[in-house]
Amino acid sequence: MKNLLLQESTVTCDSGEKNPSALPLDVTVVIAAYNRSKLITRALDSVRNQIRWPKEIIVVDDASTDNTAEVVSEWSDRHVFPVRVVKLTRNAGPAAARNRGIELARTAYVAFLDSDDEHVPTTLTRLVPLLDTYPDAVLSFADATVVTPSEVEQHALVARYIDLKRDAIPVQDGSVYQLSDAKSKLLNGSIIPTCTSCFRRVAALRAGGMPAAFRSGEDWLFWLRLSQEGLFMFQLDDLAYIHRHENNLTHPKYSEFIACQSVKACLQLLIGENDIVLTDRQREKTDQHLMKNIRSWRYHLSRLGIKAYIDGLENLAADCPALITKLRLSSDPRSLLRAIYYSFRGTPK
Repeated sequence: MKNLLLQESTVTCDSGEKNPSALPLDVTVVIAAYNRSKLITRALDSVRNQIRWPKEIIVVDDASTDNTAEVVSEWSDRHVFPVRVVKLTRNAGPAAARNRGIELARTAYVAFLDSDDEHVPTTLTRLVPLLDTYPDAVLSFADATVVTPSEVEQHALVARYIDLKRDAIPVQDGSVYQLSDAKSKLLNGSIIPTCTSCFRRVAALRAGGMPAAFRSGEDWLFWLRLSQEGLFMFQLDDLAYIHRHENNLTHPKYSEFIACQSVKACLQLLIGENDIVLTDRQREKTDQHLMKNIRSWRYHLSRLGIKAYIDGLENLAADCPALITKLRLSSDPRSLLRAIYYSFRGTPK
């Protein structure tokens, strides 16, 4: 696995007890966690409530400053459930934490679950068998329900963005689909919920795992890498609940950061820094997407005021010299005026 040289401490809490209803599935659930002591038991409970258990949960604590690791260990002891807790010595981001979990897994398959989300009881029994059935498949995924403080939205990610007639090949009586061209479909961004994903561990290792330099969009780049390793199979049912709140990156207060990460990710795709090979048509599509992301980033940056706007442009140009021409081509007088306006009005909440 690339880009991960971290020291860590490991606590093993493995009871050896089996799910009384069936043998465990050949899958490890990897949970990356940072300061989630008040939320992570919900995620753990959802794995324990699976119709068939995984062989193990690996929780990678990304150098939390709270007692997340202790909460997980206590939960494992209380429920007599096989959990390994790995505590990184410095905060390295979700990509590095997930990569460590992939490395440590001892099963054929790995399923992700974010520490503030939850699986439904059938998640693993729906995802894992597709990889058993289709040897050329490297990823099995499904849709998810998004839960916010004000609403619950079903079929929130996959169904909204996939045209079954154009993007998918039906299999198994139309209940399961194959993405016909996974890489091209994903070039505009990820439509795959990490918490409803299950993949072959060897394929993830071959692909180099997630790019650890990214703290947003790392899953998108990982799926693109994985698309070069085999087929993507999916279902339209919701197999997880994604909980969105002010402490995760989907909150609007992180919009500028996420937009900036998207710009950098698109640039890396174009200059070939993520081991993702693009055709001429895919490069053209990615270049168009880059310009769109730059406009989006300028908009969010301008809402932080004129100083932040100028500093942001200068910092991005310094970090990514290859972007200078693109930044000039995307010159945006309206964003400049907006930045001046918010300098007087104050940054929006």
